[in-house]
Amino acid sequence: MAAKTPKVQGEQLYLAGDTKPVCQLDTLEWFVWLETITSFRYYTSQQIIIARGHTHSMRPISVRKEKRRQGHLWYAYIRTHGQLYRRYVGKTAVLTQSKLDEVAAWLNEIW
Repeated sequence: MAAKTPKVQGEQLYLAGDTKPVCQLDTLEWFVWLETITSFRYYTSQQIIIARGHTHSMRPISVRKEKRRQGHLWYAYIRTHGQLYRRYVGKTAVLTQSKLDEVAAWLNEIW
């Protein structure tokens, strides 16, 4: 993705190149901001178990708003071994931290 893509990390939203967070997830400002943009990167703080108790951080996912007959819907993407995987996230109202963590975990389990 382009360097101009906003990112969500540590429950905070950061615009491209900024070091100060714009807002926190699951707040009114978060949902208002989601109405104005089309994509962002989500960095989860979850860990994934590799083998015998060894863990590492999950890879970030790309979250994009796409126009469908039902309106604007959000989808999450991750590229693994040259293959692009997609997972439906939902409408803007369901883009909470717990939902994004759930989708990130599902996509990161694809090896």
